Amino acid sequence: MGTFLKKDILVLIRDKSELIVLLLMPLILLSILGFALKGLLGGDTEALNMTVALVQQDDEQQGITEFIEELEESAIPEEVIEGLIETANEYSPLQLLHQTLGAEGIEQMIEVKEVDEQTANEELQEGNVAAVLIVPENFTYQSLQKMLLNQGAGSELSVIVDDYSLQANVFQNVIDRFVDTLNFEVALSLAAGDEGPIEAPTIDRSDVGGIETISTNEPITSFQYYTIGMAVMFVLFVSSTISSKAHVEKKQHVFNRIILTGTRPLHYLSGKFLSATVIAFIQLVILFSLSSLLFQPFPLASLTFWLGMATISLALSLCVGGFAALLTALTVRWETDTVSHTFAGGIVTILAFAGGSFFPTTAMPDMIKELGNWTPNGAALTAYLQWMQGFGVEGLTPLLLRIIGMTVVLLILSLLAFPKRRSI
Repeated sequence: MGTFLKKDILVLIRDKSELIVLLLMPLILLSILGFALKGLLGGDTEALNMTVALVQQDDEQQGITEFIEELEESAIPEEVIEGLIETANEYSPLQLLHQTLGAEGIEQMIEVKEVDEQTANEELQEGNVAAVLIVPENFTYQSLQKMLLNQGAGSELSVIVDDYSLQANVFQNVIDRFVDTLNFEVALSLAAGDEGPIEAPTIDRSDVGGIETISTNEPITSFQYYTIGMAVMFVLFVSSTISSKAHVEKKQHVFNRIILTGTRPLHYLSGKFLSATVIAFIQLVILFSLSSLLFQPFPLASLTFWLGMATISLALSLCVGGFAALLTALTVRWETDTVSHTFAGGIVTILAFAGGSFFPTTAMPDMIKELGNWTPNGAALTAYLQWMQGFGVEGLTPLLLRIIGMTVVLLILSLLAFPKRRSI
């Protein structure tokens, strides 16, 4: 086994292009993504600070007055009218909107300045504001009619943007969340026959860049996330690299000469599994070490922390060895390197996308998130992040067992696919 390992390491060291892919590329992508999204994953929304224009065409007080006058002329009982009037005065939709935009966190990120429509359009075209929010005429009256009496079609807010931008998209999401939450609460109130006060919709600041954490550690930074994300992605390339070398050895009759020495074919396959496992582990050690020195995403002095990282890395490396064994078995059986190229060119990208290497999967459908946690890189990414957030070993055990289980399945498939001596 040691001979096979030494041979594969020496062959890999001589291949400069493979070394660039395995070591240099993840560091370059980590630098780009880490600086581009610096602070957003940790809740720092300074990059999202914006100014928006508010065009208020509605007269709130007049709308409330018209609504009250209509109530007093209706046949609704007096005690019900009093409750509706109190609700209309204290919880008008426009007031709820201002409360939302003035909420802690949102107010620090979004500066609202009230202007007329012509000025707002000029400011938008000049790029001085990220978006324009228009409150139409009779907004208060029509909204109260729909909210409290379930009459009429209600009203709507308009958001105008000139060009797509991250800030404009965030503001659109804030207004969408306000409208959706308000509509939902009104629907619940009407369904329950409740005319009580409607609370202002709460906009969770985590939706625009921050995260919620249940540990005592600091939230994950962009450099921490993408160090892990790039590592679990590029470590998969070790499998295709090792199996592609097997194709070269088969083509140049190196494999046949190894068999002629009396070496059992399964020893060759085991050597590929060992080589991929060791090389993958070394790659992870190098990437984490260089990242820690260049970007300092991890604590350098914590022995317990690094023992946990090493345990996760070992489990992932074993799974990479399993992939290498399966790819090698198929390469030798079919005598083509198409399998290796397909794995490196397409399957790795799919696994990286589903596993969250490019961006967190929290905003994606539940099916994709669950699927991502069943990929080896996705399970390892989750395990790394949980360990960094202070989760104990008991929290990592299910994920590690999942990775080991995948390794066992890959090894069984490789044994079934690898040709026997008589068919080689």
